[in-house]
Parts: sequence; structure tokens; C-alpha cells
Amino acid sequence: MDFIPEPDFRPNDHRYRVQTWQEVEILRERPKKLFKIVGEIIIRNTEDLTWEEYEPRLKKDMFQRKIDGVWMTEKNQTMIDNVSVQTMDQRGRTTNSYLQQSNLPYWKGYAFRYK
Repeated sequence: MDFIPEPDFRPNDHRYRVQTWQEVEILRERPKKLFKIVGEIIIRNTEDLTWEEYEPRLKKDMFQRKIDGVWMTEKNQTMIDNVSVQTMDQRGRTTNSYLQQSNLPYWKGYAFRYK
């Protein structure tokens, strides 16, 4: 999970009112209240977990950074570099080969604080 802060991001905000990590909002659409984007979130699913398993981790991380919520905007997949393994006999002929091609799912969103 990566957090890329905006240049004017401040880790301490005196207006922060969230009391527990469960109160951090994860939204699939634009927040209804006025807000300010404080950074970008990128979650790469390297552990093959579901979104429901990542959500508490994201909320706890945002709570530690004093961020009110995350507006999730994108779910996609990216191609990972191929892995190719070949074995040869003494004459140099291929006896076995293996090619792995994988896609890595990822989610993107914007961390925000309410104004």
C-alpha cells in the first residue's frame, strides 16, 4: 500500500475529528461534503487478498496519517514481467520449458480531508 502525499500535505491537522480507525471513510464516489485531496493511494494486490481484507488495513493506515477518508477511483490490472525457465540436455536441446505470465491487480484512489 503506497501513499503519495501532495506537496502541501501536513501530517498533523488540528481539525481532525475521527476518533477510531473504523470511522475513516472509504468511498466509491465523490464525497458529498467539501474536501481537499492530500495524496494518492495505490494498493497493489501482491498477497492475492480480496478488497474486504484490504479495507481495514487501509483504514488503519489512513487513521495513523490523520486522513478523513479515501475516494477510490480505479480498479485495474497491470502486466508483470514474464518469467521463462528452460532446461537442456547435454546436446543443448530443450527438455523442459516454463513460461509464467501474470497480471497484478491494483486499486487507486485519493486520500482526502474534509474542509
